[in-house]
Amino acid sequence: MTEADLVRIAKFLQMKASEFERRYVYRTRNLLRLRMPRHTQCHFLLENGCSIHPAKPTQCRIFPYWPELVEDKKEWRKTAAWCPGIGKGPLVQIETAKEQAREMRQAYPGMYD
Repeated sequence: MTEADLVRIAKFLQMKASEFERRYVYRTRNLLRLRMPRHTQCHFLLENGCSIHPAKPTQCRIFPYWPELVEDKKEWRKTAAWCPGIGKGPLVQIETAKEQAREMRQAYPGMYD
């Protein structure tokens, strides 16, 4: 997640950014990451969807239009095998997908250099 994601989610949850970080985030040398609960993928992913949907992190908002998926048909097909949203709903034009991939590159420059 980005620093902006942290601040936005904390505000959405009506928490101080420092409190949100203490409870839900850990830092690596170059990245912020959401802590993973023991028995689920994410603290905020509930049975009926994302409980912080309006403020969710960039990587979640953009998925599945990550550069490594948009730019590699084989990886896209592998992801489509388990992602329930790929192939459903309105068709997304390739330029829109590429635009989302560019946003991901900008948000996480260290991952894509």
